[in-house]
Amino acid sequence: MRVIVTSDHHLGYANSDKAAFNAFLDELAQENDLTHFVLLGDVVDMWRRDASGVFLEAQDTVKKILALKSKGVQVFYVAGNHDYHVLDLNNPNYPITFSKELTLNDGPVTYRFVHGYEFDPEQKVPFMRFLCRVMSDAGGALENQIWVDFNSLNNIFSKIEPSFVKADIAAIAAKLQRGPEVRLKDSLSKINSRACQEAKPGEVLIFGHTHIPFINKAENVVNTGSWVKDSDPHNTYVELVNGKPRLFIFGPPKKEITERKDWSEGEDDEKTSSTATTTTQKALSKLRNIFSPK
Repeated sequence: MRVIVTSDHHLGYANSDKAAFNAFLDELAQENDLTHFVLLGDVVDMWRRDASGVFLEAQDTVKKILALKSKGVQVFYVAGNHDYHVLDLNNPNYPITFSKELTLNDGPVTYRFVHGYEFDPEQKVPFMRFLCRVMSDAGGALENQIWVDFNSLNNIFSKIEPSFVKADIAAIAAKLQRGPEVRLKDSLSKINSRACQEAKPGEVLIFGHTHIPFINKAENVVNTGSWVKDSDPHNTYVELVNGKPRLFIFGPPKKEITERKDWSEGEDDEKTSSTATTTTQKALSKLRNIFSPK
């Protein structure tokens, strides 16, 4: 059993390295021992672009992925926050199925795959859904469409305090649209620490989302990195064989990342978390109260 995992390609985004990812898929097609290929979310970027247009632009990439499946490779697609909408694509005639998470067994070891937004407190499912529904490449459409969607849900919107105004929507959208290199600067160690605490005995946890690839010292938590030129390094992928993870940068030349990280919550993260009082965070708190099960 040999598993290859990639995430955070953000196809449709200007700085997505689509050409490199296509070349990587071509190389995988030449290999004979690949058994499983996992796309770990944010494959396409539905927050920045019209979702239909992105898939049309990426049809060459989709064909290469489907060619792997035709060759006998098992292909899986776990949804990310930027392509959360794929979870609504549940037609049995589709060539790929989509899921929130995935587990695969390799002898005594279980591989558990999640995108990683689960460890990021700023990511809320209602906003992930709405941001994927912009359906327009036009500037300024983002917060306007979200506002329309919220207003259309009268039974929900009636619960929002009068202070929750369109400016809050715009602030949330603007903050979430920032790249993780900026947005997660003060919370990265907390997110990675949460991921490491989530790993269960006998499993390897694989996630993406942050665009920062790593393997922890226990070698039971792995981040896949990204295929976005904003990140350094980028064009990274994970290989899983016999319960052991390895992390590579796609070449030429191919390079293995051998450093192991020890993530723990820092004082700066705790301070940032406890003192944050921005409009965006207050608005997200209101959304949490609205959409949480009663």
